[in-house]
Parts: sequence; C-alpha cells; structure tokens
Amino acid sequence: MLGGMLAACASQPPTAQTPPEPAATAAPAAEQPAASEPAPAPAAGGTVTIGLDSEPPTMDPHASPSAITFFITASVGESLLYLDENRELKPWLAETWEVQDDGASFVFTLREDVTFQDGTPFNAEAVKWNFDRIVDPNFAAGSALTALAGYTGTEVVDAFTAKVSFENPYAPFLTYAAAGTLAMLSPTGTEAQGDAVNATPIMSGPYQISEYLPRESITITRWDGYTRTNPWSESAGPGNPDQVIWKFIPEAGTRIATVESGETQIASAIPAQDLPRLQGENFEIVTKPWVGLPRIWSINVTVPPTDDLRVRQAISYAINKDQIITGLYNGTGTKAIGPATAAMLDDPSLREFYPYDPERARALLEEAGWTGGDGEIRTKDGQPLTIVLNTIDPGSGPGQLEQFIQGQLREVGIDVQLKTQARAPWYEDNYACATNGPVLFLRSGDLDGLAAFYDSELVGSNFNFSCIQDPEMDVLLQQGRVEADPERRRAIYLELSQKVMEQALAVPLVDELSVWALRPGYSGLKFNGFTYPIVTDISGIDS
Repeated sequence: MLGGMLAACASQPPTAQTPPEPAATAAPAAEQPAASEPAPAPAAGGTVTIGLDSEPPTMDPHASPSAITFFITASVGESLLYLDENRELKPWLAETWEVQDDGASFVFTLREDVTFQDGTPFNAEAVKWNFDRIVDPNFAAGSALTALAGYTGTEVVDAFTAKVSFENPYAPFLTYAAAGTLAMLSPTGTEAQGDAVNATPIMSGPYQISEYLPRESITITRWDGYTRTNPWSESAGPGNPDQVIWKFIPEAGTRIATVESGETQIASAIPAQDLPRLQGENFEIVTKPWVGLPRIWSINVTVPPTDDLRVRQAISYAINKDQIITGLYNGTGTKAIGPATAAMLDDPSLREFYPYDPERARALLEEAGWTGGDGEIRTKDGQPLTIVLNTIDPGSGPGQLEQFIQGQLREVGIDVQLKTQARAPWYEDNYACATNGPVLFLRSGDLDGLAAFYDSELVGSNFNFSCIQDPEMDVLLQQGRVEADPERRRAIYLELSQKVMEQALAVPLVDELSVWALRPGYSGLKFNGFTYPIVTDISGIDS
C-alpha cells in the first residue's frame, strides 16, 4: 500500500504564523504616517522577480518530491481539476467528473480546446500516457506516485473521456487529481526531451518554462497560446507579467535585502523578525496557512538510541515549543499538536501529549540507563548519548530550528550532532534510515498524506523517515483511503495520530504559514488550495 501526498521539504526556514484561515490575507500593517501622494496604479506586463529560499531538485512534476517545484509549476501546468483557496474542487482540464464502482473508478469528461505548449493536443490518450508514465517502474517518480496508489489503469472511453481506475475505493483521488503532482505533460514533447524534462517540462498552462540556470534562477514566460480563463481568474488569457524570474536566494538576510533594494519585487519565506520593518516600509505581507503535516521531527525508530521508546518520549518532553515559537517565530507561531496540522485534524486528546517537562525527560533517560549530572552528556556502558539530526544546507548552513533543538536537548544530557549536507545526500540518508531522522514538513491536501510518513511499504522511499513498520497503522491507513464518509474518516485518522504520538514516532513542532513580502505598488499574488502561489495576476508599478 502506498501513501498519498503532495510534497515535502526541509529547507524553508521558520516563518511567521497565525492561526489557520481559509484564504490568503494581508497581515496588519504597522501604523503609518499619511502618504504625501497616492501611489501609482499597478501596471501589467514587464518582468517580476521573486526570491525563493531554495532550488527545486527537478522541474518534472511527476519526479519531484519538493514543494519548491510546485511553487513554480502552479502557474505553468494544469491538472484535471483545480482546488481553489477555499479547498473546493473546480473544473480545469476536465469539464466534469463522476465517481463510479463504489469509489474505485473516476470518469473525466475533458475539454476539447486544449493543446500543450508544443502544439500537441490534450485528450484522453494524454491522460493515460501521463498516469502510466508515473507508475512505470522504470521511471523514478516522486510524490506523484503516491497520488496514484493502487492505480490499475486509464481507459480511453473516447477521445475526450478518460476512466481512471484503482484496485480499491480511493477517497482522496479527486483531491490529488487537482494537485500539481498530477499536472499533465506533453507526451510527444516529453519523450523527445529526454533528461531536459527536468529543467523545462512542456505543459499546458498560462506560462511556460523558458530558462533554467542551475543554482541561479528559473524563468517562466507568458504563453500567448493560452486563451482560456484560469479557474482563479475572471479574464481569459495567460496573465499579466511578460515573464517571472524565480531567483534562488537561500540566505534569508540576502533574500530580504534584495526585495528591499528592488532587485526582487517579491520574496518568500520571510522570517518573523523582519516583518515589522517591512510593514513599516509599506510592503504588503501576505500570509497563507499551509495544509498537510506541520514542521515535524520524524524520529528514526530503527537505530540507537532512538530505537528505545523511552528515549523518544524523553525527546518529546524535553523540547520547549513555546520557547521555539517565542524565540524563533517571534511569538507568531502555533504549536503543532500532532502529525497533521491542527487545521486538518484537531482534537483535545492530541493536545494532551508531551507537555514540556524536562524533569520527566531526565527520569525517562535514567530509566533507559542513560546516566549523568547537570550540564553533562549522559552515558551508558561508556558511550555518550548522541543523536544525529539530519539537516539540509541550502547554502546558509544548518537551520535555526535544528540549532534550537540541539540546545534544548543538551539541557537534559543529550548530545545532538547536526549532519548538515546538500539535499541529495540528505534524502539518501533518510531513505537508508542512517541517522536519527530529519526535521521536515509535508504539503498534503488530504489526511491520506499521513501514509507518506507511516506506510510500512514506504520505508526506503517517499517520506517514511521514522522507518516504522506497524501492521495496525497500515490497516488504519488503508481504512482511511477507502472510507468516503467524512466523520468516519476523521475518526480513523485520529486513531492513527494517537498511535503516532503514543509511540513517539515524531515530534510535532510548529504549524506554519507561507509568508510573502511584496514591494509597495505590487499586488495580485494568489494561492491555490495547496498553498502554492499563482503569479498570473501579479501587477506592479515597475512592470
């Protein structure tokens, strides 16, 4: 059984947060003196440069495991359906859809006026080619593979009708059919591209990827062949900017400096401490709550010392989330309560797990045989209590959050070593269950995304970095996948979440927001239901 999810990442630094809300909002601005003259009206056209905190591992949406890919493809590709900012499904490449065979099959009636950016027609054969490509064992699929869990094939009913079938009822599939992971690629163009699909995939959306400069930027250009109306827009055609440059600027201070100087017009992943200053400079601060799993430490249960439940529980008791939120998130964070964000699953039982209690942590470590005094690293059989926390270095060194964890655990006698490395070896270590786990997040549109973390079959792949293999949890994951009733589904995932917490498979840390800064005079940044930005409606006085 495979899990369903969207994308995960570990490199985005902590950002400002507020309680979840259904749509993107502008954060309240600090009180300002009256402007001496009105700002010029926003203009369309020109180039908009956006600062990102990291670079995607690939731009092929079917191969990528990274959220950053879908930041960019949200305005480049199209899926069968669209999930709007209120998390309602809308038609996109499919005009209508029908659930059949008790939820095991889905029939899509497709638009007949769509071509890919290379002129290839979009039709039912293209749908079949895309989905078959993802499940092909010779293709190294990313997050898309889990979105097609149990896929048995696509039937081309006629030129513009596709029937997508699964082994069993698959309740989350319509949400995944709206995800960027299942965006449609040109069959003929992709086959001709070879490895170039990782840089410039050919899709059908309002913008096309025109240039990829590794370690520097990705440029998307308005595709004038797009004449339809986007589901998030009221007017037909591709969009406002002539081109959008996504610039990779891992270091937060540098990224903020570029948007203040005007080198970039929009910046992502804004640290909380910079928000008051930017608001004082009349920047628009746009926030959007992330869906899926929170910022979370996935603890590997297969290697010492975290193969001991008492050690894992001690870690959970020793981490002071209030201190993290106050000191790192500048008082704007929300404590995570479970393996899913509170916006997706909240329950009093989850809020009772592991309050900050360093004395309880010390007692558990003593019980597990790890002894030592105040200020000392504990030992057992002459060996120090050392934990290796796997971290990504996006170009600016280890993350502040991991350093906070390192300091807090030292107070109870645990030596946390930060293994800071590039993204590729970071993934390899996680797949190999080689460290005591990473801190990461997961952007999933459905609670089925929990399967990506806890499905036994995903040890060594996807995001089961706790390396847990638990038959009872596998049964719950399968039940949640086939159950269509919302209340019964919630009860299933609540029981699963309680098991995760009881076994201390993870330390939920922070429910986060996606936080963006727009220079004065710029507006129009939108988000889809997966919290990925859409740039088609951006305009600004410098355009």
